[in-house]
Amino acid sequence: MTVVEEIRTVGVVGWGRMGAEMGRWLVERGWPVLATDPAPGAEERIGEAGAQFRDSVADVALEADLVLLVVVDDAQVEEAIAGAGGIRDAARPGTVVAICASVRPDTCVRMAEAAAERGVAVVDVALVGGERAAEQAGLTLMCGGEAAVLDRCAQAFAAFATDVCHIGGPGTGQVAKSANNVLMWTALRADVEVLRLARSLGVAPGRLRSILGAGTGANQVLADWGLHRLRWPAKDLEVALAMAEEAGVDVPLVRALQPLVTELTREDLADLR
Repeated sequence: MTVVEEIRTVGVVGWGRMGAEMGRWLVERGWPVLATDPAPGAEERIGEAGAQFRDSVADVALEADLVLLVVVDDAQVEEAIAGAGGIRDAARPGTVVAICASVRPDTCVRMAEAAAERGVAVVDVALVGGERAAEQAGLTLMCGGEAAVLDRCAQAFAAFATDVCHIGGPGTGQVAKSANNVLMWTALRADVEVLRLARSLGVAPGRLRSILGAGTGANQVLADWGLHRLRWPAKDLEVALAMAEEAGVDVPLVRALQPLVTELTREDLADLR
């Protein structure tokens, strides 16, 4: 069996909102892309984007040098890598698997250990920036794993990301992303409350945002007001709470934040323009 030494072909497992944008940019930048997704109509969407459809995860892993796992949760990551007909059994030694889903750090560690038995490298490549960044090829990648493995993937990552941050060992990319997301959703909820208060006291939200942007209370959410699509706060905070529980760390703010953020809608943000 040949050994993968250079990343020339990229696989995408999961052609959803994020995976489709990442795959589209890879194709536009000249990368051969193989993709699979069980959703109805996925084969047609993959073909329209210029990628090659494959029937299964194993079929992608047989040919791809780098496999991007852009799936939903821990269970799907484990099934794709270590399940029957998964990447671990199908891929050539030297293949790199990038876990792009938001999952628990210990899942990344276990999958890295399981895949290493077959000479397959697993890194966690947590996606920061959301759909807007994916659409603009402007994602930030928070990565855990061996630096040398991530370096091999750098040119492929550059097709859809502007910043690649190596945090540490397996799972640390997920920790960094979770920390980022907790801060983002905290800022969003705080911004909503102060803008509502200001409006009730006669200060226009838009006027206040421009002023706060020059002060010590400035934050990125204020600068990007109304652009957040609010698809992921519940999942992001569930991941953070699970990490805290596993680590035995009390996070009362995160517990309180979850319902306060998940009740917000895009209309709430638009109302405070």
